[in-house]
Amino acid sequence: MPTLDLRFAFDEKGIKNFAPTLIGQVMTYWEDDRHMARGRVTAAEVKRDRYGNPYVEAQLEPLATAAQDARGEPQATS
Repeated sequence: MPTLDLRFAFDEKGIKNFAPTLIGQVMTYWEDDRHMARGRVTAAEVKRDRYGNPYVEAQLEPLATAAQDARGEPQATS
């Protein structure tokens, strides 16, 4: 299950209210530098970086796309 650090231009109160609304949403994200993936947010927690700035740490459950089968492998196209 991928974990992403999401940074938003919110103050601390705004980000604390926003984080729970992400749960259940579908997001598109970069899996690496070459592949885009889609996933459903299963958990979102407000954390702080080493400078004290708040950010959201989200865990995503990968979704199979039309080009992938249930195992996540690309399907052969003919």
